[in-house]
Amino acid sequence: MRVPPILAAAAFALLLAACDTKSPNGMPDQSPGQSSVQALPATAPRPDPAAARTENPVMPADTSVAGAWLLLEGALRGHDAGVLNQLIDPEFGLWILEQPGAMPLVTRVAAVGTFRRAYQNLPLFSLDKQLMTCPQLRVMQQLPDADCGRQTRQNAGFAQSGCFAGPATAFRSLDLWPGATVKGGTAAQGKAAQGRTVRTVLQTRTGFRFHFAKSAGVGGRWRLIFIDLREPCMA
Repeated sequence: MRVPPILAAAAFALLLAACDTKSPNGMPDQSPGQSSVQALPATAPRPDPAAARTENPVMPADTSVAGAWLLLEGALRGHDAGVLNQLIDPEFGLWILEQPGAMPLVTRVAAVGTFRRAYQNLPLFSLDKQLMTCPQLRVMQQLPDADCGRQTRQNAGFAQSGCFAGPATAFRSLDLWPGATVKGGTAAQGKAAQGRTVRTVLQTRTGFRFHFAKSAGVGGRWRLIFIDLREPCMA
């Protein structure tokens, strides 16, 4: 049976109207000028490195210790206990090494805000007044030892002046525990933390050393383990 031409034309008009009111996915069409189908980019977007981090984004993922040092320096200068606490290893904690007398004093810090140094009972954030200002860390294969004959008011006895980063080999082999006074933890815990250190940051004006370790696992972050506040040429 042939469909009369007038009926075929009417059916075609109805079909066009339906196409105008619905989008290709069957949903009502969007407002004029908008498209319900977005074109794919010519190249796939690069993955965001930050999205792959498994720990707090404050922690750096660099292969050197420079990123962690910048965070530590900023936290000390800004008296920011929150950032400093995030740099501390949750397993080994933070240990402060001082020598107020003949023997070392080692303190495991439970809360950075309440810790007081043996020197004049100052808070930890008082270090901001003693920090050197260095544009960047100078990486060395081996950190220098102090020569007390070179000591000046601006240098604790080092042949060069500045902020240096190097291996923590010398600190790991340091036998500081016989006769040391240990607070907030045990000597065994302190030795375990000492053995974890990998990199050291040295500031030559004071001789202060900051020892870092990598947290366990792939993509581990740098953690602050020890702060050595002993001045190398103190009598």
